[in-house]
This record gives sequence, C-alpha cells and structure tokens, in this order.
Amino acid sequence: MKRVIIIGGGISGLAAAYRLQELTRGQAYEIVLLEASPRFGGVLQTEIRDGFILESGPDCFISEKPAAVKLAEELGLGPEIIETNSRFRRSFIYARDRLVPVPQGFYLMAPRNFRALFTTPLLSFRGKMRMACEPWIPRRAGEEDESVASFVRRRLGREALERIAQPLTGGIYTADPEKLSLMAAFPRFREMERLSGSVIRGLRQESSGMKEASGPRYSLFLSFKNGMQTLPDALVKKSDLVTLRASFSVSEIFSQAGRWRVLGEKGENLEADAVCLTVPAYRASRLLKNVSPDLAGELEAISYESVATLNVIYRREQIGHSLEGFGFVVPDQERKKIMACTFASVKFPGRAPEGFVLLRVFAGGALRRRVYDMPDEALQSVALEELSEILKIKGEPVSVSLSRWPQSMPQYHVGHAERVQGLEEKIKKHAGLFLTGGAYRGVGIPDCIEQSENTAKKIVSYLGI
Repeated sequence: MKRVIIIGGGISGLAAAYRLQELTRGQAYEIVLLEASPRFGGVLQTEIRDGFILESGPDCFISEKPAAVKLAEELGLGPEIIETNSRFRRSFIYARDRLVPVPQGFYLMAPRNFRALFTTPLLSFRGKMRMACEPWIPRRAGEEDESVASFVRRRLGREALERIAQPLTGGIYTADPEKLSLMAAFPRFREMERLSGSVIRGLRQESSGMKEASGPRYSLFLSFKNGMQTLPDALVKKSDLVTLRASFSVSEIFSQAGRWRVLGEKGENLEADAVCLTVPAYRASRLLKNVSPDLAGELEAISYESVATLNVIYRREQIGHSLEGFGFVVPDQERKKIMACTFASVKFPGRAPEGFVLLRVFAGGALRRRVYDMPDEALQSVALEELSEILKIKGEPVSVSLSRWPQSMPQYHVGHAERVQGLEEKIKKHAGLFLTGGAYRGVGIPDCIEQSENTAKKIVSYLGI
C-alpha cells in the first residue's frame, strides 16, 4: 500500500487530502493528514454564539475563481452558500474625518466611470485630472515585474495610490504596495497595460458586470449560512478514507532509501512514499533545512505579516452612521491604528439578531506592525476608540472578541512569481516531495483549493494508481 503524508490541516491540506482520496478511491493508498493544532481548518474559524456568527478569519470567498464553489457543491454544501446583501453593495474609504463611498465603477485602482471620478471628494482636482490622463500614458516596455505602488504612480498618479489603491489593495494582502508584486498579486492590470495600452481602456472594454457595485465586485463574494468553518468541517466529515491526526507537530522530514520519513516532536516516526507540505513557507523551510538548504532558503525568503481581528457587537441605536455599505478601509496616510472594518451583519444575512450590529475590525499588516504588537487590552482600546469616532458610536460595545493570526499573511514581494518558478524547479530534484498553499500562487480560498487539487493530481501521477 502506498502512503502519502500531508502536513498542515488548513484549507489547503484538507482540500489536498480530500481530492487525493477521491482520485484514489478503491485503490491501495493510505492518506495521512497531520495538523499541529487541536483543530482542522486553519484560519477558517467560526464561532456561533447567542445568535451571532463570529468569523475569526476570512468571512467569504469569490465565485470568479470557481474552485471553492465547485468543491462546496461536490460536498453537498450548495444550499448553504449565500450571497452578499444586494441592497448595500458598496464600500467606503476613510478620508479627512469621514467615510466616502468608493466611486461607482471603480475597480481597486482605476475608474470606468469618469463622472463618478470627477465628483468624488477622495481626490483633488489635480489628482482627478492626472488619473483621467491615464489612457495617454505610454505603456512600459519590458516584461520585468514591478511593485503595485510603482505601477499605480506611473499610470494613475500619486493621489490614486495613496488615497485609493493603497487601502483597497492593502485590505486584500495587508501589504506594503511599495513591495507588493504587480505580476503576482494583480496580473490582470499588467495585462491591461500590455494589451490595451491603458488600465482604464482595458476596464472599459470588459463586460458591464462591474457596474453594479463600487470597489470590489461584491456580487461575486459568497459565504455559508453558518460561517466559513462550514467548508473545513465538511471536508473533515467527507474525508472518510483519510487518517486525520490533530495535535501532531512535525519536527523534521528527510528522505531515506527512496522513501520519506516524518518525525514528530513526541518521537513518532512515520514513513511515506510521498510528502506534501501545505504549511506556511517559513515552516516548510525549517522542515526542509536538512533535505535541501537551497530550497529551504528560498522558502524562508517569502515573508509574512500578522493580522488581528476584532468582532465587536453594538446595539443598532448606538451607531450614528447609516452603515449602508459593507465596510471601510483606512489609507495609511490618515495615520489611524486600524486598517479596515467590515459591517459583517450588513454584508451577509443572519450574522446578528435583529437590533444588533456585528462589526469586524482589522489591525496589523505590513504598514501597521506596531499596532499588532500592542498588548491585547491596548489594541482593543485604540480600535474601539477609532471605531467610535469614525462610525459615531455612543457607549460601550455589548461584546468584543480579539483573534490574533501571527505570521499568517504571505507577502508577494516583487519577483515573487520568479521565486515560485524557481521553487518548482528545485523541488523536482526531490522525488516524492510536494508543496502547496497560499504562499505560492494565490492567497484566496479558491486559489488555495485549486493549487491543492492540482497538487493531488501530481501526487497520483507520481505514484501511479
């Protein structure tokens, strides 16, 4: 019997194990999934309490990349999938002591609607004119990567970067745009410049589907009735042929006589024909230091940032703001401690009982590391203070819960795509060793699922059925 050991029980590990099970069902395969913590699911963690659905990690996934939807439907979760509230599909940017709606038709960093551009108070008249000139900016020669900040400044101007692109893209990657790779994070914009000579022209040539919402296309955002943990829980339940071992921390892996050995911190010694690492890159680096110092060094070079999430509950009458949107982001130039807030009970139905509001506040990331490093009480205090100021809140919250995710967000720095290609070439030298996860070709849930399923196919191809 052939044995495959998968290390890491987040969404990537679970998806890889489940797909491997389905590809090899009825064959002589043993699949073992090892997870260091007491639970499976990684950052997908939901608490249901007193009628509230509290997400500690991500609260949604996108349907534009179909892997997550397809997997959910395969698991029988189709009826559990819910869409965002169609009444309030817009978001805000905090600017000059108030929340300003993202201009209609604006997509992350560029407009499709010039009327909305010229009427928004987010930019000065000079900033608007600079952005409107983008179709006449010459396209850049060459194929080398550049930072998101460099791209936006070059094509759309400094104000577009500081007041719009930085907070909106930062809300996705918790990254410093001066380091964030355009090729790895937003290849679509790079292609627009290459093919259309202009981002604005490229956006306007696309389908009219973006018109329905400002900022991100919120109609594409999906979740589950009882929260995101629904997905990993279903994967655990449906992985009936997988040996699931929680609280199993791996200390080292190495190859011996054409097979792999996995050593546990408690002295366990497991043997396998193939090993798949779905843990963060820095963790994979430590496990591989004796297998390949070169490969370990490349993995260690992928940096991570930490994020804190606060679930805050208020009574509706305490909040002066209309909350007619899904949340807001805060530009770094505003010098606030928090970086974003989601109006969770507005964004998705059923997140809070009638008369209450559930807010999710985010702090940390590349540009606010010092905030993340604050003690719990101090971080909570400054977050609530700023939230009360921005949303005109009176009184104390009904409840506050803080979750910390240290070194949880991989950072796709300039050159990331080339580094990943190099990693893929280096790992070919180690037969039976596989890597997958958010550190490589996409941080979103659909990205992780797609990469994991492709890796499962590679494992089957390597071992044969």
